[in-house]
Amino acid sequence: MAEVVPQQFFAFAPLFSSSVSNFAKLICAILRGEVVAWPHSGDAGAAARFVTAARFHGVLPLLDERLEASAESWPIEVIEACRKNALFETMLEVRRRAELVRVIETLARAQAAPLVLKGGALAYTHYPHPALRPRSDTDLLIAPESRRRADEALQRLGYTDAGGVTGEFVSYQMSWSREDGAGPAHHLDVHWRINNSQILAKLLSHAECEASATPIAALGPCARGLGPVHAALFACMHRAGHCNAPIHVDGVAHDACDRLIWLYDVHLLCSRMAPQEIAELAGLAEEKRLRAVCLDALERCGRGFATPIPSEILRRLAEEGPTEPSALYLGAGPARRMLGDLMAIESLTDRLRWLGELAFPSARYMRQKYPESPGVWLPLLYARRGAAGLWRLTVPSRDGRPH
Repeated sequence: MAEVVPQQFFAFAPLFSSSVSNFAKLICAILRGEVVAWPHSGDAGAAARFVTAARFHGVLPLLDERLEASAESWPIEVIEACRKNALFETMLEVRRRAELVRVIETLARAQAAPLVLKGGALAYTHYPHPALRPRSDTDLLIAPESRRRADEALQRLGYTDAGGVTGEFVSYQMSWSREDGAGPAHHLDVHWRINNSQILAKLLSHAECEASATPIAALGPCARGLGPVHAALFACMHRAGHCNAPIHVDGVAHDACDRLIWLYDVHLLCSRMAPQEIAELAGLAEEKRLRAVCLDALERCGRGFATPIPSEILRRLAEEGPTEPSALYLGAGPARRMLGDLMAIESLTDRLRWLGELAFPSARYMRQKYPESPGVWLPLLYARRGAAGLWRLTVPSRDGRPH
């Protein structure tokens, strides 16, 4: 029988200083299905802070579903915020699902059939209702050779390029948006590699993911997502890639590594996997040199959600071995991660091209990045970008860590 890391040892490692982490233990108890009374009755501002934390963690609709049993003891502003967000996500889901069916079918006809990634897939395969998994966009993975066909198909559907950083090495995705006048814009991130990090980008190819892809019936006959083992590995990898990268809530930046919705994705995936699949996940993590990344996510899921991870799997992932470049994403600062990405590129020429693409993105991108400076000489904007980058790489943040 699978052993579970005891709940009483739950505690997030003190990696971040953001106040939103203060409510993580309370949120996890609710998501485990426990009946929890509001513990901050003497603190007039706690309700507003809790709502901010729950919005950052992406769990307001889940809390709306779980708080019904203990709602009487909770502040009305918390209950109303959860209900309002759940209703918004439910209404948004009607439009989002219809749009995704249309996009996926169009790309398939254009011979650029995508795989749906992350929350955009799990919402339909692992959550009781897709509106319980908030997401601001949908991530799709296509074969690298189908990029041009995908671009043309999306343009025919009325999508426009969002104009992010482009280059052969600096970015392996394109962001697209479409306004239809009926609500929030539809946003897509179309990837031809699974991550922009040079360390992570080549660990899972489109061909490898496609070989084990599974259907997503709710999104039509052409829709497929990653198989459970690849989906779990990808979820662990995605979470690690966001360590030390901010997420903005109400205009305020918060550290993102322990965002609970990403850990809850891993929890749902692993909770449905057979013992053989969990073993396959551990083997794939070893093969891809992602043992530390997976171990960190699985241990935190065990502490937070009582995810049934066999103890032998945790021991296997914790065994000593060669240093894994991907482990840089669990604690290293931006400078070390940038150096790791640089060394992951094989040739000196390509390393120099990558550095050039980082330092000198397109003029279009620079004008979009600094819209408040429309008349400023472009070289000055590049100098501003370079100075900001050096500051983030070298100056410690308030808690003593690099930004």
